[in-house]
Amino acid sequence: MKSEIEVKARVRDAEAVVAKLADLGCALSEPITQDDFVYNKIGVDPKDHSHGTPVLRIRVQGERTIFTLKKNRSNELDCIEKEIDVSDKDILADIFELLGYEKTIEVHKMRRKGAINGYEVCLDEVRDLGTFIEVEKMSDEDGAVVQKELFDFLAQFGIREEDRVLIGYDTQLWLKHNQ
Repeated sequence: MKSEIEVKARVRDAEAVVAKLADLGCALSEPITQDDFVYNKIGVDPKDHSHGTPVLRIRVQGERTIFTLKKNRSNELDCIEKEIDVSDKDILADIFELLGYEKTIEVHKMRRKGAINGYEVCLDEVRDLGTFIEVEKMSDEDGAVVQKELFDFLAQFGIREEDRVLIGYDTQLWLKHNQ
């Protein structure tokens, strides 16, 4: 089963990254507003993703509401991800609660997306966190090998190892507000 494998890093100069992407033939979309409501199993520590329990998300993006289930493979940025459009986010939230999940964090961001070399590239402005670049690939290969490939791709944008972030926006925000 293919997984979504990604690498995420802080961006110091978003304009330079956008220009470099354009030089490589990758045009980014207009900004898309995404409001994510993240649910974790009751009793499971939201910052500990080693347990294998799926994380559930409701994403509101314009007129769309998208249900996402993520289940980690080797780490938080290497996971099986399944998505489907839904018609009623409130009923879905009730279903999550009936399944023993609780909303643990909200993530609000503006995202610009593009594609290059078989990768999806996202430039995100995340409320309360800052600007990030994310590059992802759907693959059934070893997550660590693909993440090295993805980071090597990001290095051409001036992204350094110290810019790299090993956890998702939801975990970053949870840690920021719960430490």
